[in-house]
Amino acid sequence: MMLFASCATRFAHGLVVAAAPGSTDTHESWDPASDVVHGGADSLFISVQQAASGPASIQCVQGPYQPSGKILVYSGKLILPQASLEISDPNESVKLLIPVPNIENQVDVYGDGTDEPDEVVIVLTGDTSW
Repeated sequence: MMLFASCATRFAHGLVVAAAPGSTDTHESWDPASDVVHGGADSLFISVQQAASGPASIQCVQGPYQPSGKILVYSGKLILPQASLEISDPNESVKLLIPVPNIENQVDVYGDGTDEPDEVVIVLTGDTSW
């Protein structure tokens, strides 16, 4: 497992966006009350603990990897126009631009099993590695 990026902050809206820079995915059909994560073609919306309840931590790692003590909350594909991923929130309390080794990725998101996890691990697995 290789760590691409990690951060911890208070997320004002309880939302983390993991997306290709310039993504236009709207996620209009997402219902955060029923799904912790919603996937688009090149982006993910991820519910996390809201600021009033404390900070949340996000890790993005290279897979294959299954973090211990975490539950798989989403599995899908993420196709990036370039081999980079931006992790941010609507207020830009966090804005990380991460180079990743693959344009096409299997993406698995792990959380603590709650509707608003305080720890999230995003695992990107592709055909090549660094």
